[in-house]
Amino acid sequence: MNNLFFQKIKKITKRSNGILNGIVGDKLHDTPLGIKMSFYHENKPLILDRKHLTAIFAPPGASPSAKICILIHGLADSETTWAFRDKSDYGTLLKQDFDVIPFYLRYNSGLHISQNGQALAALITELYKNYPIELEDICIIAHSMGGLVAHSACYYAQASSDEWPQKIKNIFLLATPHLGSFLEKFANVTTNILEKIPNWPTRLVGKVINWRSAGIKDLRFGYLTDMDWENQHPDRLLNNNKSPVPKLPDHVRYYVISARLTQNEQHWVSQLFGDILVRTKSATARSNNKDEFNFPAEHHYQFPKMHHLKLTNSKEVYEKIKSWITTGLTASPE
Repeated sequence: MNNLFFQKIKKITKRSNGILNGIVGDKLHDTPLGIKMSFYHENKPLILDRKHLTAIFAPPGASPSAKICILIHGLADSETTWAFRDKSDYGTLLKQDFDVIPFYLRYNSGLHISQNGQALAALITELYKNYPIELEDICIIAHSMGGLVAHSACYYAQASSDEWPQKIKNIFLLATPHLGSFLEKFANVTTNILEKIPNWPTRLVGKVINWRSAGIKDLRFGYLTDMDWENQHPDRLLNNNKSPVPKLPDHVRYYVISARLTQNEQHWVSQLFGDILVRTKSATARSNNKDEFNFPAEHHYQFPKMHHLKLTNSKEVYEKIKSWITTGLTASPE
């Protein structure tokens, strides 16, 4: 009983710190409360050297799998977001079904997305170099902001000529706001109005809201690179300075999963609010801008009557991911 109680306390504490970092993490980065990016194993940061990786992931007398999956949580969250009630998760199921070793990322989601992208690129490079055997297949499952962090990491890794992006086979993007978040746009408009009203308490409210983290503000238009936000006023009214980021090479298969609140896709609630936080158009990056991802319709699936956070721990979502992986394996030449 006591052990279960302390486990629940640890989980609540972890979630609370994730929320705090999401809201004001850019102000906490150099403090004890700031989350340092790392892969986590059994609630501890994973040491990325060959000896430790072999001891943890290689059965005695055998080699570890050459296939891994990196799971990236979203804003104000942690790696616990993937867990089902039975303590399994997308990672453990992938290990069971495809012999894929999961690596769970924890990071300070209040930092700029591009800062987390560069840190993740360096972290995966460290993992790639120190993995006990040569990696053959890297899969990424990313939720919400995590998908933007993944795009940013791939961009910076390719710019540095890192090898690991060439090993990516599948990227699964769960409700990633590629075209930005309508809630953050609304917050930007609201604070601009509040700060122009000639009333000091009202202006103060606007300033307090504007204290939200750089990571949240990057969600306004889905910023991925330093160029998007450097030398730009973060609170200028609906100023979109997003620069294009290319997809990975053709061997990488992108899959998009989104959700909507209603059964009927055309219902005004789903049209207006999507899954509460991300609209379908943003999740699929459907845009007239040819520089956007504009993912193909056949690689998109939407779950009705499901909300944003449920996408991280739904057996139905996992079964869809599993079916896509299985189809990809069948289609791949031997």
